[in-house]
Amino acid sequence: MRAVALPAALLSLVLLGACSSYNVTYDYDVTASYGRYKTFDYYTSKKGTGGTTSLMDKRVRASVEKELQAKGFSMETKADPDFLVTYYPIVQERKVRSTVHMGWGWGYRPFRGGIGTSSTQVRKYKEGTIVIEIVDFKSNQMVWQGAAAGALTGLENPEDANEVVARAVRDILAKFPPK
Repeated sequence: MRAVALPAALLSLVLLGACSSYNVTYDYDVTASYGRYKTFDYYTSKKGTGGTTSLMDKRVRASVEKELQAKGFSMETKADPDFLVTYYPIVQERKVRSTVHMGWGWGYRPFRGGIGTSSTQVRKYKEGTIVIEIVDFKSNQMVWQGAAAGALTGLENPEDANEVVARAVRDILAKFPPK
């Protein structure tokens, strides 16, 4: 039985590590009138971006537009929209420490002894966060915010990156508008 349990446990860990998982959170203003929202545009500061648009920014923007349009909202760039969308893709380097203790002991009180050692490893990884905020156009107040954060894995090529971003944005916007 033990011979089967150990390989099964190791296989589970490998499969779990292969999945790119993330935590999704959201918060919203319970007094906002989400039912009147039909059109959206992107929030831009008066200063402007002043630079080029990154590839990650393009991925997030395309995914946000696709998800909001699938929910029945339309993009409005000529007249005043009902709400504005702003988003922040953030990538940070993180560290995780793990320590393994190994040892061997013998004897019984008061005559006992043993030897042991420990090893600490520091592993670096990149954590990605996407924050999406919905701002009411008339009041200029944030009414909804969602975020997804997790380790960036499986981004070996642009197609994988597009898929990971699209899935994260879809999961974030799954709770917008709140019911």
